[in-house]
Amino acid sequence: MKANRVLTVVFSSAFIILSAAFLPAPNAQVVRAEEDTTIESAVDTQKENKEDEPELSEEEQAAKEAEAKRKALQNDPTHIHHFKWVAIMNESESAEGTINYMCPECGKIWYFRPISAYYAFQGDVARRIETAPENATVKVKTSVFINFNKQVMQALEERPDVSLYVSFLDGEYKGNRVSFVIPAGEDTVSLLDENGYAGFLFLGGKYGLTMEVPVVVEAAKETDSEEAATSTEEKIESTDAQ
Repeated sequence: MKANRVLTVVFSSAFIILSAAFLPAPNAQVVRAEEDTTIESAVDTQKENKEDEPELSEEEQAAKEAEAKRKALQNDPTHIHHFKWVAIMNESESAEGTINYMCPECGKIWYFRPISAYYAFQGDVARRIETAPENATVKVKTSVFINFNKQVMQALEERPDVSLYVSFLDGEYKGNRVSFVIPAGEDTVSLLDENGYAGFLFLGGKYGLTMEVPVVVEAAKETDSEEAATSTEEKIESTDAQ
């Protein structure tokens, strides 16, 4: 009897060992399936994000690449700084900006001080012209400013391959939105008046003004937005009352 029991235990153990060796582990399959699903989901998300991203202009793409290079240089211990004064605009055109003593290559700022919104605008446009890709068109849109100073016109003369598109309001800070384009290679410094300025209306008269958005249309859009906001507020108040 004892011998039979021993043989039974031996055969049972052997059967269990062989089953474990030849049968696949179900848990491993589940994990792999989850991993595959996660990878596919990540790829789909990346594709959706790329589709949602707006198409960048040539100037915007160049600025994005320059920013990536600056971030790379910030971690480079061998990088040598070359500081210069660079004007930076505020997000709001009417707010004062800053003039930064910085290294344009890596973005390190050594010193800065505030400057008026007007000079921040002029310096920003001049810098964009200086750093624009070859044969590019720099696009400027403003609702506040109505002229360029010598700094901008000199920057254009030093980059004869760059053209400048300007969109502004033709009624001095109000009126219709109009635009003009200064072609590449123009003798722009000669366009400055005796005080060193070139007005947008003067430049538009020389290069041709294009009507973009009449002030009536802009006013109508603002009215529609206000009416929509009021309607939404009334609906909310009505729901709360119920």
